[in-house]
Order: sequence, then C-alpha cells, then structure tokens
Amino acid sequence: MEVKNKKALLISILAAVFSVVFIYQAAFGFWQVQYTRGLYIWFALVLAFLINPNRKKEASLPVKISDYVLILLSTATIAYFIMNFDKFTTNAGIPLTTIELSMGILAVFLVLEASRRTVGNSLAIIALVFLAYTYFGKYMPTVIYHRGYSINRIISVLYASTEGIFGSVVYVFSTFIFLFVIFGSFIKASGAGDFFVELSKAAVGRFTGGAGQTAVVSSWMLGSVLGSSTANTAITGSVTIPMMLSRGYKPHVAAAIEAVVSIGGQFMPPVMGAAAFLMAAFVGVPYLTIAMAGLLPALLFFFSMVFMVYLEAKRSDLKGIPVDELPKAWDVLKKGWYFFLPIGVIIYFLSNGFSPSMAGFWAIVSCYLASMIRKDTRMSLKDLFNALADGGKSSLALATTAGAVGILVAAISLPGLGMKFSSIIIQLANGNLPIALVLVMAASFVLGMGMNVSSAYLVLVTLAAPALVDMGVPLLTAHFFVFWTSQLSVITPPVCLSAYVAAAIAGADTWKTGWYSLRMGLSIYYVPLMFVYIPYLLWVGEPGQIFWAFTTSLVGVLAFSAVMQGYLLTVTNYFDRALLVVASILLILSGFTTDMIGFGLIILVVLLQIARKKKQGPMVPA
Repeated sequence: MEVKNKKALLISILAAVFSVVFIYQAAFGFWQVQYTRGLYIWFALVLAFLINPNRKKEASLPVKISDYVLILLSTATIAYFIMNFDKFTTNAGIPLTTIELSMGILAVFLVLEASRRTVGNSLAIIALVFLAYTYFGKYMPTVIYHRGYSINRIISVLYASTEGIFGSVVYVFSTFIFLFVIFGSFIKASGAGDFFVELSKAAVGRFTGGAGQTAVVSSWMLGSVLGSSTANTAITGSVTIPMMLSRGYKPHVAAAIEAVVSIGGQFMPPVMGAAAFLMAAFVGVPYLTIAMAGLLPALLFFFSMVFMVYLEAKRSDLKGIPVDELPKAWDVLKKGWYFFLPIGVIIYFLSNGFSPSMAGFWAIVSCYLASMIRKDTRMSLKDLFNALADGGKSSLALATTAGAVGILVAAISLPGLGMKFSSIIIQLANGNLPIALVLVMAASFVLGMGMNVSSAYLVLVTLAAPALVDMGVPLLTAHFFVFWTSQLSVITPPVCLSAYVAAAIAGADTWKTGWYSLRMGLSIYYVPLMFVYIPYLLWVGEPGQIFWAFTTSLVGVLAFSAVMQGYLLTVTNYFDRALLVVASILLILSGFTTDMIGFGLIILVVLLQIARKKKQGPMVPA
C-alpha cells in the first residue's frame, strides 16, 4: 500500500508540475519551439508510462523494469531533440547520422506506445499503416502510388523537424488546449459544476421531462467552458443521471441523454473543444471567428436535444420535478453568481484580440479567485494542488494523441496522400456534392469507432476537407463540417467513451446505451448538412438572412428529432416519418420554395396526428 501511495504522490506531483510549467509560459511568454514542444511530449510520455504501466495485474512495484526503461528512453530522446534542434534546422535535407536515426526511431516507437496505452490501439495501428504506406509507396496500386521514401527521410521528418511529432498539432495542444483542460479542472475543484447543475434544475426542472431537461441545460452551460464531452459527462452526469433515474427514465435512456448532450460543449462557445482551436490554426483565422461561426449550429443542436428529451418524456409519460423539490433560481444565483466571472473573462479576452493562451491563463486565475468569494467554495492549497494535478492527468490522452497524430499527419502529407484521397472522393462522387458529403460522413463514422474526437478531426480534415473545398465548399465550412461529424466518436459503438462513462454512472447496459446515444446524436450529421447548404448559419450574410436561415433550420432540426424519436403529438407511423424525412431534407436546402414545401409537410403531419389522436384516443407505445 505504501508503494502505491508513493507512486500516486509522484504522479500527482509530476502532473501538477506539468500544469504549472505551461501556465507559467502562458503568463510570461512561451519558450523557444524545441523547449515548449519537447517538454510537452516528455511530460506526456513519462506520465503515460507511469499511469498506464504495461501489465495486466497489479504488481507490488509501481511499474515494471521495462516501464522504467521506457521513461529513461523518453528522457534521452526528448533531451537529444532539444539539444540538437538548431543542428536539425541547419542541416535540413541532409541524411541523419546513425545516432540521430536511432533516436528518431525510438521517439516514434515511444509516442505510439504511449498513445496505445492511453487512448487504445486504433490510433497507433492507423499511424503504423500510414507509415508503411510512406515506405512501400512504389508497391501500391496506381491510384495511390508514390515513389516511396527511405527510413532516414521518414524519420528526419517525424523527429528532426517541426512537421511530425513536434509539429503544429503539438503546438496547438501545448499552447492553447492544455490551458483550457486545466481550467476545466479548476471549474470542477471550485464547485462551479454543482452551481451550474443547480441553476439548470431551478430553470427547467419543472417542465415535462424536467430531470432530462436539467441534464441538457447543465451540460450546455458547463460544457461550454469545459470543452471536453467526457469530463462533462462525468461531472454533470454524477448528479443528473441519478436524478433522471429517480424520475422514471430507463437507465440506458438516462445515460444516453447525458452522453449526447455532453457533446454539445464541444460546439458551444466560448471554449468549445480541442478541435475548434486546431481549426482556428489550420484555417488561419482568429479563434473568435470560429466561436462566432459555431454559435448558431450549437444552438440548433441543443434545441434538438431539448425537443428529443421532451418527446421521450411525453412518450414515456414522464413528468417534471415538483416545484417544492426545486431550488429557487435567485437563491442559487446569490450563492454562486461569481462562477460566471471566468466565462466573462474568456469572452473578454477573445473578443479583444488576445490569444487563446492568454484567455486560458486568466480564466484559470479568475476561477481560482472567484472560488475565494465564499468560504464554502474557497480552494485550499490542497485543492489548488489537486486541480493542477488533475489538469495534467486529464490532458494526458490529448497530449499523447497530439504526438501520434503528428506522426500520422506527416505520414499522410509526405507522399501527398491527402490530395490523392481527395481526388478519390471526387471521382467516387462524380462531382456530386451530396455524395461527397455522405462519403465524408461515412469515413467519420468508421474513424469514430476507434479514435477520439481530435484524432478523427485531424485525419478527416487532412484527407477529406480538400475534396470538399475543390467541390466549391468554403474552407471554413468544410472544416466545420468535418469538425461536427467527427464528434460522434465519443458515442459511436463499440468505442464510445462518453456513453461508457454515463452507462457506468447509471448502471446501464453499455451496448444499449451506445446505440441509443447514437440514435439521439444523429442530428450531429443533420446539422452540418444545413450549414453546407445554408451558409448564413455560420454567421455569414445580412441579419435578415441569418434570422430566416436559423428559423427554417430550427424547424428542420425539430422535424428530424421527431423522426429519430418516432413520436410527435403521438407515435409516428411510417407515413408520418416519410413526410418528416422529406420535410427535413427540403429544409436543408436554401430556397424559399423548398422551405415552404417543408413547412407544409410538417403542418400536414401535425394535422394527421391531431386527427388520429381524436379518433383513437391516447396512445402509449410499446
């Protein structure tokens, strides 16, 4: 037990130092590229091998000897990169020496092994497949043929440059995203999570399906600053899922609702998710532009979730929470109003042109200071240490993903596979944009089964976004389309982390939870189609155009939600669903005529259901 306690303390200290180092850089200026990126990968590797030792059963020692060896090798390879970075830059294009090549091969192995331990086998396997393609290109079919690259050339790009392991992906993760992961830990430690859940309960708990609506609204508010769907599920789900179960929700339904609505935090400004920061870097626009463009689609998603929870509650005859069991909104606000201050700080810094790293730094500081306002939320030194340590540990999966995806992106870019893949999509679609969109969505569904959100986005945006741009889709829209469709990875069986977390809290069957989550979350595919065909949804155009686009899109989203739930005013039959599907498709298209036909079909379904209810009386589905 003493050995385990010492191991846990060592990990916590190292994770806290990890957080402090990058908070310090955000405050006083980031160091030279080799130090910032090198240290980020080093901390990730060492923590990965400490927290995820290579053994199946608990042993008396904290880690095996092999894990100690991996930690030492990690230290050696990163130190060698940092010390020889200037030489690598000067000798770019010159073959690596034997020791440089050996260090590079070791670094690639260590990053992929750390990724395998923290996020699973899929990403590492896919990276190895693309590395093999980079080497064996001359043996590939004509459509993806290339001349092939030597191991020396491949390793020089992956290790001895800023294009692979230490490339732009690691830059964005280390300077922007990590800080908001730490901020999420401070939100949790300060008690802000409980405040947002209580405020949501006070606001919507009395309505039909009130417990489920509380889950939607609390995940909306908390997720918009956490930027992590899994963390959102764990924090809000610990309160909302038991609440839903106590109000009659089936376990897998309660778990699925929480898992799906927690995705919304990835869409909702001001913080959104890791992929949104990556998008800003790749598109080359300020993060505020991404946040503004993402607002209306995010609202459509949450309105869809509110409506789906309402329909589920009506179908299952679930009532709201009695008023006498609800807190008063004013009382909740009086006790925790100051937790809105960090959100205001983020908005202020981003809207005034400051970097996301500066916004993240002051968000952390303001969250800590806000917790001091009341004695019962005041963070002690122990709480501060735990928040820093939790931030370092929580970022581990993202950090190892950053290194592995850097390898993957370089392996795709070096032989020009991105352009080849784009041409394949264009050829398969035969110039037809709807088919191309479906192909990209299919690819995101498959990748989502084995990758986290950031990985799926990075792979898709490298391979597929150029094809969409070539077919006339604006660059920002193409990235948003890929960004949205990649989000299903956290609720796509068989690997659906948020659904697993929610199912564990609810005591529900994980398989049933995963598939019900996927059904509820399919609006994540529907909404992106809208802003491809209705560009005004990304805050482009005149106010009147944007308002009309949002209104018609909202009606389309609600109709699509009714299709997914199989219920509107009563149970929908096949004819109802067919009409609603057609209406949903027509409302995707930008045009007054299609909008009017779509509205008409929805009105027709409503009238048919009213007539059927009068004739048959109340219906309760099986």
